[in-house]
Parts: sequence; C-alpha cells; structure tokens
Amino acid sequence: MRLVEETLASGRPVAVDNTNPSPREWGPLIALGHAMGATVTAYWFPPDLDGSLRRNAARQGRERVPDVGVHDTLRRLRRPSLADGFDAVHEVRFDGAGGFQVRPLPHPAPHGRRGGLPRDQSWPAS
Repeated sequence: MRLVEETLASGRPVAVDNTNPSPREWGPLIALGHAMGATVTAYWFPPDLDGSLRRNAARQGRERVPDVGVHDTLRRLRRPSLADGFDAVHEVRFDGAGGFQVRPLPHPAPHGRRGGLPRDQSWPAS
C-alpha cells in the first residue's frame, strides 16, 4: 500500500496486478485511490478454473501456487461492481489469439434510471 500511495502522490497512475477476490482485499485500495484523487477501475477476469490450473501447472518454483490456493481464491472470488466504490468496471477475456478482449460491464443506473452502458459505448462483437 505504501508504494501505491507514494506513486499516486507523485502524480503517476498505478496498476495493482494481483488477484483481489473480494471487497476485503480491494476496499482499502479503493479508499486509498479516492483519497489520493485517483480514478479507480476494476478489471474483472471471469473465472476459468481449468485454465487457471493449467497455467499454474506450467509455472516453476515459487511462481507456482498450490492447487488448494487456486481453489480457495475461486471460492472467495466476487465480481466487482460500481456499488463497491469503483469508478468503472471492465470485463477482460482471452481472445483466443494470444490477446485480450476488454469491455465495460453494464451496471444498474443510480436512482432507478435504466442501467447498462453509457450511450456512447457498445459491446464489441464476440
């Protein structure tokens, strides 16, 4: 957290590349980001247990997580939303060609207005 705070204080953007499965883990990051005046965006990777276990099995040494850790993280994993305090939430999926497809998640609008994507955005074709 200290490094995130120092980087934001210097005016630079920060990306926290870690599995933060629930509000317990991401809540302090959201609070810190907003306290420092940053826009806080979540990138949601829908779970793929088979793919996660396969990629993990290919890791060596300390990079490899025990399978029980993968299963435990999946058990705690929750999809983030704007209600959690994020300013934006995007879904990230593998595109099958070695890259990613990123799209904003639709969300309920506040005060009973119709939810969904902002008027100027649309879902990319699958």
